[in-house]
Order: sequence, then C-alpha cells, then structure tokens
Amino acid sequence: MYAKRRRRSRVVKIGPLAIGGGRPIALQSMLSVPLSSAAGCLEQINQLVRCGCFLIRVAIPTARALADFERLRSAVSERSVAFVADLHFNCELAMDALDVFEKVRINPGNFSATSRSAAEKYNRELFNREKDIVEVRGKDFFQKARRLGKSVRIGSNGGSISARMEWNCGRGAEALIAGAMEMAQWAREVDFHDLVFSFKHSGVMATIDANRLARKRMDEVGWDYPFHLGVTEAGKGFRGRAAAAIGSGVLMCEGLGDTLRVSLTEPPAEEINFAKKLVNFCEKMPFLSPPERSVPVRICEVDEGAATLSLPAEEEPFDGDDYLLKTLHRLLSIENLDAVSVPPGPNCEPRKKITEALLQTCGWGRFSTDVISCPTCGRTGYDVGSVVDEISEKLGIYPHLRIAVMGCVVNGIGEMGDADYGYIGCGNGLVNLYRKGICAVRSIPEADAVGELAKLLKADGEIVPVQPSGT
Repeated sequence: MYAKRRRRSRVVKIGPLAIGGGRPIALQSMLSVPLSSAAGCLEQINQLVRCGCFLIRVAIPTARALADFERLRSAVSERSVAFVADLHFNCELAMDALDVFEKVRINPGNFSATSRSAAEKYNRELFNREKDIVEVRGKDFFQKARRLGKSVRIGSNGGSISARMEWNCGRGAEALIAGAMEMAQWAREVDFHDLVFSFKHSGVMATIDANRLARKRMDEVGWDYPFHLGVTEAGKGFRGRAAAAIGSGVLMCEGLGDTLRVSLTEPPAEEINFAKKLVNFCEKMPFLSPPERSVPVRICEVDEGAATLSLPAEEEPFDGDDYLLKTLHRLLSIENLDAVSVPPGPNCEPRKKITEALLQTCGWGRFSTDVISCPTCGRTGYDVGSVVDEISEKLGIYPHLRIAVMGCVVNGIGEMGDADYGYIGCGNGLVNLYRKGICAVRSIPEADAVGELAKLLKADGEIVPVQPSGT
C-alpha cells in the first residue's frame, strides 16, 4: 500500500549536507574511475554536480587510494559536495578514512574476523569469541567517528553476509538485519547516532523484503535512523532501470528512503538522471508492490480480452525512461493480468524490450538471459558495460539462466551467489568464470572470456535455448 506520509527519521549531517527529518530524498552516485586518474575523477565529479548530485561515494580499496583521494579533494572547487568512503574488509583503513571523508560506508559482513567459507565450522563459543573481537573494533571506529563529527552508513549486502551471521541467522534478510543492528548497537553504546542504514541485494524482491523487515525491526525498538535505498547490481539499460524502479520505487512509495542510488552499469551522471525521474514519478503516480502471479504474462500485438493490458503507441519524441515508468505503473495497477499488448508502430522494438524487462524483473515471465552487473567503481579493471552488451547479444537466448558480470572480486563472488554463472574480473586483464558460485575457469584473458563462457555453457548442456515463458 502507498504511504502518503514518509517514515519519520532523524537528521544526519554529512559534511555540508543533511539527510532525513523529512528532507527531500538525497540522490547519490559513485565514481567509476580509479583515483589514480585525477582528471577522470574530477570530470565525473563536475558532471555529477551539474546533474544536482552532491553526495558522491568513492571506493577506497588501499591506503594508496586514500592518499590519492586526499590529493584529489584539494582540487575540487565545489564546496557543497560531501564524499563517502566505500570500505570493504580493512577495518584499519576504515578508521583512517574517517580523517578524510565526511561519511564512511562499512559493511557488517566485511567488518569481521572470519571469512564466510568458515561458516560450517561455527559453534556458539566461536560465535561469541568473534563477536567480542569485532565489537572492540566497531566501538573504536564509532568513537572516532563521534569525536570527528563524521557519519557512517552501515550497508548490508546479500552477497557479503559474515560467516558468523550466516551460522546464526542463515543467508536471508534476517542475517542482513541482525548484522547491521548488532553493529548499530555498538555505536549506540558509545553514544554515536549519525547512522544511515541500507539493505541491498541483487534480487529486486529480496531487496524489498529485506527493507520492509528492517523497517519493522527498527520500529519495534524505536530506532529512527535514515534508510539508503538501492539494488546492488541493477544492471544496464532497460533491465537496470526496471530493477531500480521496482526495487527502490516500491519502497519509496511505501514511505521509506532518505537517500537513493540507482546503480547502473553506465556513467554516474546517467544514474542521477534516472533517479530524478524515478523520485518525481513516485511522488505523482505511486507504485504498488508486484503481486505474485502463478501464470507467466505473455506479450502480444493485439488486445486479447479483459485480462490484457493494452499499451498505447508512444508519439515522438520517444523517451524510454518515461515510457518505462508509465508502463510499470500500469502493470502494477492491474489485479488480473494474462497478457500485455504492445502494438506495432513507432519505437515498437524498444517498447517491447522495456515491457520484457519489466515483466522479467517482476518475475512474471522469462524472455532472455537475465544479465545482472555491478555499477562499477574505482576498483573495476575492465569495461563492464561492453561485456554486458556482448553477453546479452551472444548469450541472451537462455531465459532460464542468470549471468552476473562483476567488475572485481571485492563483492563480486558473494553478490553473484544466486546467479547460474558469473564473470568476474580478477585484475591484470584477466577474468574468472564461475558456475553456481564455484570457480570453473581461472585467469582467462579478457579478450577470450565471453567465448570461454559460451564454451562453458555448451559443456554444461545449455546449448538448446528454452522457449521464453512469456511469449
């Protein structure tokens, strides 16, 4: 149901900015070039500022990257921008980032003493012993953040749940929430409250469910911290926009969200352009939650009766983003739906592709290989977008498969855990290929990787495409 009133949240200051407290949803993006390329970073920062984005996240994988950012920061003339450090694995580096950034994003799954692969070895004694270790680290971190007046986002991702939380809570939303709330409790115990939460997953409905449950859990204990919305790997083009629109749009229409990132495998400015359209659309024409449908929804050219949604032909100039949002609103407003009519005419092909992307993202039909991809960041070592295009073109005929394209191994292995196959950059122009989360082929030259993935599919018997269920 659409909540006309937004969830009440406290104000959190991020340098010159403030979020929460009923303020407009703050849009953010992330630099997608390495910090060693100062000119490229400055160009992206200026583009984002011109688009109206003043909250910019930066990947900090090493101490060298932190030093590079310090030099870059001195060259940024716009003083209304707040920068957010994105940290994984390295607790000490997260501490150092507090000296430089207005806000630091940490992942409870990475702020740990044991890798997830050790989950099967856990018992209650080990669980508590590791908790004591991580708690000391966490409290030291939050005490420093409070002393320096910095803010922190506790960002839980479905692909990076700690071994400890997996053993205690499983792999679902409960683990995401338990890890984040445990960490927040340590912050509260040292009187630090400038917190923002996020609960993300590469699956759209999993993201929605996790945020709904997190809201419930926090309401139960009276916490009013702001929520950051987003889908971890939305993807590219219409597929990425469909995932972002549903995964974040539904939650915004339920009154949740104080900041938003639309994670697209495209230039950062494109994320902001679509995010602005999404927020404005939700304010005027709210989405309902996608209902479950037992029978796939077909796409046809003519109206087939009462349970057919007939989409109007769009006049020129055609705006794919606007068409996607309007079509999604229509799809989510119909209770009984057997088919969608996409009539011939101008822009018929993009209109059909948009409809397919929306139906497939809602789980109402399978039309092509489901290719998800990370939005890229400064850790990425290859052109993820071009690989997504190549895989979609050459291997897009398997609607029963999900293929994940990830820029690096930081979150890649975990985030593609629910994919059938994974394509992950491992540095120096090399790629690892995964099957069901297990590495199948290592260190392939990037130029050969898509071809090797095709061979892997063939060897696994995926040579006969399954007839799309929604046609």
